[in-house]
Amino acid sequence: MNVPYILINKHMMFNLHRKFLRRLRASAKRWSPKKDKDYHDVIFANQNYDPFSTSYPGNITIRRFADLTAPYLKDLNFVLDLGCGTGEITCELAKRFPNVLFSGVDHSETGISRAKNNAQSLDLKNISFLAADMGNFIPESNVDIVLMFDSFHHLTDPQQFIHRIGKFSTRFLLIEPRGNWKGSWQKDIDFDWLILELEKIRTRVAYLTGEKEPELSGPSEKRQIHQDTPIEHRYTMDDFETFFSGYGLNIRGTVSGLDVYPPDALHHSPSRERFGKLAYGLYKEIDKSLNEKNLDLLAKHWVIYAKQGVEGKKRSIPPQRPNIPSNTQIRGSYDVEYIHYKGPHTAKAGETIKGEVKLHNHSFRVWSSIDKDRPDYLSYHWLSKKGAVLVQDGKRSPLPRPVGPDEEYDVSLQIRMPDKPGRYVLAIDLVRENTTWFSDAGSTYLRIPFHIR
Repeated sequence: MNVPYILINKHMMFNLHRKFLRRLRASAKRWSPKKDKDYHDVIFANQNYDPFSTSYPGNITIRRFADLTAPYLKDLNFVLDLGCGTGEITCELAKRFPNVLFSGVDHSETGISRAKNNAQSLDLKNISFLAADMGNFIPESNVDIVLMFDSFHHLTDPQQFIHRIGKFSTRFLLIEPRGNWKGSWQKDIDFDWLILELEKIRTRVAYLTGEKEPELSGPSEKRQIHQDTPIEHRYTMDDFETFFSGYGLNIRGTVSGLDVYPPDALHHSPSRERFGKLAYGLYKEIDKSLNEKNLDLLAKHWVIYAKQGVEGKKRSIPPQRPNIPSNTQIRGSYDVEYIHYKGPHTAKAGETIKGEVKLHNHSFRVWSSIDKDRPDYLSYHWLSKKGAVLVQDGKRSPLPRPVGPDEEYDVSLQIRMPDKPGRYVLAIDLVRENTTWFSDAGSTYLRIPFHIR
């Protein structure tokens, strides 16, 4: 008689430990709803692209998330999307279901402003958007289903949220990153590398066929560096079953939520349009194949459908697949190997020093610093010991001469030290100006520990 009692209490203690660990992470970052709103306002303000063009890599996620949601929206009248951001998926669904009313809500006024522009660009008459705080939002009336795309993990109290919103809807559909017991993102099966490899093929085809690169609209945007990062608690299947007690759950996985994009991702070209359609089809087929083989729950995103008062479909997560190395013979435009660094490992704060880097061009392209619009330079970032980016844009050092495919070359590098003393990591990286850092295109930068006096 004591065994079940002991097991139940062990399970309760484990859940309490997880909850405590997540609260500890949140308090350590001193995150707040206002900080979360400010964080997303900055991100949404810096976005400038057509989300509904197939040349935009994020269009794969928009269309696939809409594909996976669509079967649950048949014969409904009113759909509420909470944490809708810029409303791209909401608009995609409203376009597909013209007889259904959609409403999108987000705490970012900037995001809602962009969402309204997106709806206007598609001439949608069955959609509206509202800026409101998710922490205390209450719908004006009952809704047929509540949607949340990559937003549930930003909630500070998901249990209370479901209790509050569940009074107005019997159904929820979330698409969320799959989590582990620590609240981190679990990515046993991840196909983001596919979009990068396709971009290598596309770039080479465009290069060989003489397709002009897109004209530059102006100087390249400098990446916004956030000293604070949002609290994001990714959840396990046990977590979702606890949150949605009294609901029947159906869960399936998808690899189509991309969080890695190719370089220069926002520029449009005819080949990008064609390859975007090809990429969408491939991700759709991979999802289908994983689902047929019962491996989809190992994917990095889950589609969670919850309905009150019905029996759900219980599924078990299969054993983790072996980690297969992603070796490839496909050459891209930014494939580099940093062989070694010669130079100081310590210097005074604010001082500029010189070092030397031997690099190997494994790409198909000639790298040159004399290109007028998109020159290649050797540069660097400054990181904290834990890997956080502290200084994104280091000094540019030109390549002494063009470096062709399969060539090795020594390049002098000027390095300005951070202004504050401490322990840092120098991350040596190549950059193609107005286009991308080589590390953002998939190459690994060279890390050098540094002591700033």
